[in-house]
Amino acid sequence: MNQPPPGGPGGPGQYPYPQQQQQGQYPQQQQPQNNLAAGTFDMGNGEQVRLKINGKSPENFLKDKASSMIWGWIIGAVILGLIVIGAIVLGIYIFFQAKAPSPAAAAAGAKAAAAAQWDGKSTFECKGNDIFALSGVKANVPGTAIKASANCQLTLVGVDITAATGIEASGNAKVTMTGGSIKATTNSVVVSAAAKVDCVGTTVTGKSKASGAAKATGAN
Repeated sequence: MNQPPPGGPGGPGQYPYPQQQQQGQYPQQQQPQNNLAAGTFDMGNGEQVRLKINGKSPENFLKDKASSMIWGWIIGAVILGLIVIGAIVLGIYIFFQAKAPSPAAAAAGAKAAAAAQWDGKSTFECKGNDIFALSGVKANVPGTAIKASANCQLTLVGVDITAATGIEASGNAKVTMTGGSIKATTNSVVVSAAAKVDCVGTTVTGKSKASGAAKATGAN
């Protein structure tokens, strides 16, 4: 009988080949399993490395970052919108304030309206920085028909005055009367200080009286 050679497979002092080697096969190496989103990296031989960013996996970290950016954009857009709306409201307010008359102008307008409605039965007063224009009034006043003082500027057009004193002007008042008439029983025009009264084409009855640097033209 033929005996296996010494030292051959299964012979004395030898180890039998593994089953895979006996069948012509070798163990396959397991492929590394990496998960970038989870931050898991397979180093082989059952060893793994876990990557954390601020205590979070890369996937969760990026999600949180994206969420923060989106909310930042939303909040920024809301703030910008509020600023734009505020600017529009402020612009509208300024526009209407600019168009609205100032208190002084409103007061002057109210005085002008009152002057336009002068009935000629009582003394008409122009004072301070008033600027008035009267026309077509038929005045019949027991005392003084018109008193002008301070820096008043008064224009009379086609006004007929019947009074004890037609016009009394003082301070720096300026009165210009065009057409119309003055019928005075005492004085047609009385001027003092630096006041000035000009009567142009006006029929004047009654004497005028001036003092200081005041002047009255067109009156007797």
